[in-house]
Amino acid sequence: MITVEFRERDPNGAGRRTVATLTVADDRTYTVAGSLPLEEIPILDRTAPDGRLTLAADPVRWARSSHKAFRAGYVVPVITEDTLPADAS
Repeated sequence: MITVEFRERDPNGAGRRTVATLTVADDRTYTVAGSLPLEEIPILDRTAPDGRLTLAADPVRWARSSHKAFRAGYVVPVITEDTLPADAS
């Protein structure tokens, strides 16, 4: 299982708060909770069809590569759990 928390700056404090969570199960099904439209955000990937990797196409690879889609720093993906083998992507 892979769990990724997407965190943004907390306007009321110095830390960050979780605004969305992506959970990818061992069978590659996934759930999204929160306010970010993660299924609509492609990641640039030369090996993917049309050079764009979508969450629906490969949830494991998308979760592990999510930092590429959020490079500006406003939202930061943090992998909090990753128990799938490295070759599962």
